[in-house]
Amino acid sequence: MQKEILRHRELKKQKTEMADAHCHLDLMENKDFTEFISYGVRTLITNGIDTKSNLETLNISDNRNIFPALGIDPQFALIVGGEELDFNIKLAKDNLSRIVAIGEIGLDFIAAADDAKKQKQIRIFERMLDLAAETHLPVSVHSRNSIKEVISVLEAKKTKKVHFHFFEGDLEDIYYIKKNNCMISVPPQPSARRMQVIKELPISNIMVESDAPAASKNPIYVENAIKMVSEIKGIDFERAAQIITANTKIFFNTKNKSNLNSLRK
Repeated sequence: MQKEILRHRELKKQKTEMADAHCHLDLMENKDFTEFISYGVRTLITNGIDTKSNLETLNISDNRNIFPALGIDPQFALIVGGEELDFNIKLAKDNLSRIVAIGEIGLDFIAAADDAKKQKQIRIFERMLDLAAETHLPVSVHSRNSIKEVISVLEAKKTKKVHFHFFEGDLEDIYYIKKNNCMISVPPQPSARRMQVIKELPISNIMVESDAPAASKNPIYVENAIKMVSEIKGIDFERAAQIITANTKIFFNTKNKSNLNSLRK
């Protein structure tokens, strides 16, 4: 009887469709992602962070369940040279039929301890935002210890379609998010600040992420983030998953980027 109950619960989980708005599947040791998809995480936005990562991200993405985003993350921004930067920009442009965002990009003022490093991160971030504007793609933004500066750059560039990944902002930052209809993604790690933001922000502006393998073991952990959102919003898990998954698909325009395997190079 107990086995039958567990089997029923497992089947129910598999029927609940979920989405991971930000992960790094290229960094996972096991490149067999069928387990996550069969579990219910049937939309995964996997982000490149540097040249090697961007190339592998394209290679493992199928544009059915796994969708690629290409970018230069803040740590790599500190060491990338001009020719390599140009190569990554061209790579994104050459794969516009497939990629769903420019990401991961942004600022990280833990990695950039001095002003010279901060300014280099800002310059690369601006180039990536220019690329997003040129290609009409959304951006997936990293903003650790730098969200005020990130918002300042976004405002200067008039960037509108913005996803704040692993959101660590406060209630003051919600004003910018609401005003510009940005999205945040919630990781499966609760914090008092994060829970307050979820409470105050409309669910239409919320996605969830695993940030696997950096912050979570694998994308299945988005289930815990959905549970957190559902409990704070006072709605059942299935309804929360439905809304959050729809938010993710719409924001990243996955419908128009799917089933393009014939275009893969």
